[in-house]
Amino acid sequence: LSFSEILDTSLKVSWQEPGEKNGILTGYRISWEEYNRTNTRVTHYLPNVTLEYRVTGLTALTTYTIEVAAMTSKGQGQVSASTISSGVPPELPGPPTNLGISNIGPRSVTLQFRPGYDGKTSISRWLVEAQVGVVGEGEEWLLIHQLSNEPDARSMEVPDLNPFTYYSFRMRQVNIVGTSPPSQPSRKIQTLQAPPDMAPANVSLRTASETSLWLRWMPLPEMEYNGNPESVGYKIKYSRSDGHGKTLSHVVQDRVEREYTIEDLEEWTEYRVQVQAFNAIGSGPWSQTVVGRTRESVPSSGPTNVSALATTSSSMLVRWSEVPEADRNGLVLGYKVIYKEKDSDAQPRFWLVEGNSSRSAQLTGLGKYVLYEVQVLAFTRIGDGSPSHPPILERTLDDVPGPPMGILFPEVRTTSVRLIWQPPAAPNGIILAYQITHRLNTTTANTATVEVLAPSARQYTATGLKPESVYLFRITAQTRKGWGDAAEALVVTTEKRDRPQPPSRPVVQQEDVRARSVLLSWEPGSDGLSPVRYYTIQTRELPSGRWTLHSASVSHNASSFIVDRLKPFTSYKFRVKATNDIGDSEFSEESESLTTLQAAPDEAPTILSVTPHTTTSVLIRWQPPAEDKINGILLGFRIRYRELLYEGLRGFTLRGINNPGATWAELTYL
Repeated sequence: LSFSEILDTSLKVSWQEPGEKNGILTGYRISWEEYNRTNTRVTHYLPNVTLEYRVTGLTALTTYTIEVAAMTSKGQGQVSASTISSGVPPELPGPPTNLGISNIGPRSVTLQFRPGYDGKTSISRWLVEAQVGVVGEGEEWLLIHQLSNEPDARSMEVPDLNPFTYYSFRMRQVNIVGTSPPSQPSRKIQTLQAPPDMAPANVSLRTASETSLWLRWMPLPEMEYNGNPESVGYKIKYSRSDGHGKTLSHVVQDRVEREYTIEDLEEWTEYRVQVQAFNAIGSGPWSQTVVGRTRESVPSSGPTNVSALATTSSSMLVRWSEVPEADRNGLVLGYKVIYKEKDSDAQPRFWLVEGNSSRSAQLTGLGKYVLYEVQVLAFTRIGDGSPSHPPILERTLDDVPGPPMGILFPEVRTTSVRLIWQPPAAPNGIILAYQITHRLNTTTANTATVEVLAPSARQYTATGLKPESVYLFRITAQTRKGWGDAAEALVVTTEKRDRPQPPSRPVVQQEDVRARSVLLSWEPGSDGLSPVRYYTIQTRELPSGRWTLHSASVSHNASSFIVDRLKPFTSYKFRVKATNDIGDSEFSEESESLTTLQAAPDEAPTILSVTPHTTTSVLIRWQPPAEDKINGILLGFRIRYRELLYEGLRGFTLRGINNPGATWAELTYL
């Protein structure tokens, strides 16, 4: 709004279109009245193209209020108004004075002031300018607030300030002619503290390990602290994405910190994480949620509901349910059934079941009527998990027994013999009876004597025999499944018996030497008229080992035997003795010393650590296997490595699981 051509009885009013029309302008309304005398009001309506109007019929030297408003079809808009004295041209106003500041808050203050000279017309706007921050001489003044259409104002609220910030204010007043010079600056004040307004930006979450995640964020800019910098820090809250468990939090008391590793998480679990800034007054908004998953590990428990059912005398069916989800710690790729004879020192055996869909396995090749301990474990690509606990016990079904053992004839007369025996090494069930048959060991003998004895019997005397004759004895055991294989032994009805002579010096051909076994051969000595019942083999580890028993049940008709359970790349000597019903022979002469072949090491090296070394290399430290597990001359080590692929940050894929072309890379260090 502006005035020109101001005469005693008329003046010209000019204006511009409103900045915000909010529709199609239909016209303008202009009104005037003597100052504070509404009964003198005159109103005219003007078309929408009119931007000036000459007001006439005024009284000389009288103050008038003149208003102009624009209109749309919805009605009249805001009024622009000013006062003017007829015949007195208005002038530029003077600056306000006496600036005072009160009600200092975090984001607003109240300014009190005394208006300056009004320039003989009403003040249409008050302007507030400020120097922000640490105030110096050359700092620029910024317009930060204005108040319109309140000519009688003596104070005002200045909003939209920044918390914990220094300000100095000055004011100007505006009338129809223009803007006054600035007032004197106010005193410097500092707004109060407030919680931060913004969340940390660029929040990201990476997998750090099986139980930790690495969180990063952009620290708040200093101007966003809204408070004392010493009090600024960050709060992190995190919880499982599936809603299980509590929401946990951690406080970082450092305003420039930009990362934190969240520890003690569950393996192979997705977490939701947010971060917020705080100061002494309170906390700001939470950042957007980021999601990350910890790395895979091995299952921390075995499958549930493990059961075993014997199906034959040498097989059983093992069934199980899944590992509880919380304990899987990764993608289960398959299962292993662990089984061994109860109370035996043998190493457990493993039956592999690949794939996660199968929940049963038929174990075969088991011992007959043997009690087994059975456990099941699940494995991920990281390795084997914990086995199910406690072990399940199941016995294979019974079968016909093996032959009785250790037949000896401690008493031999010309017409009678007494024999003793031990139960079968493989009873394959509960022994119900023994059956003993004997006859002359001639091709023409066609009558045999048969005797059935109780299961507790361990000896039998046969009478009515022919002197100086060879008899064949057969003994067999019975379970509920039937009679088993027979053990046979010859005996001579004579009283001239003696201990056998020792076998010849045992020999080993070089082509019969292996890493863990050799083929030992010998010639029998004289049997002393009492048939040899078995041979005993002893071994001695050089240079300083003692003679130890390897086997005391080598067949009586054997002249060679595979000596196994030897250590690779180790020197040995061997000796043999024969046993008949009278007793043991002397040991044979010792064999020549020989060295078993080398074998692959029995134990893997132990990886002590793998640490990042540069951006494209890692440093691996390991400990070699124990000396007695190397099984030869150590030539070097081979390192295998493969890349674990991230699928974004949500999980992993491994190129080796379903892609046969993906292999381990190998390095060999000699």
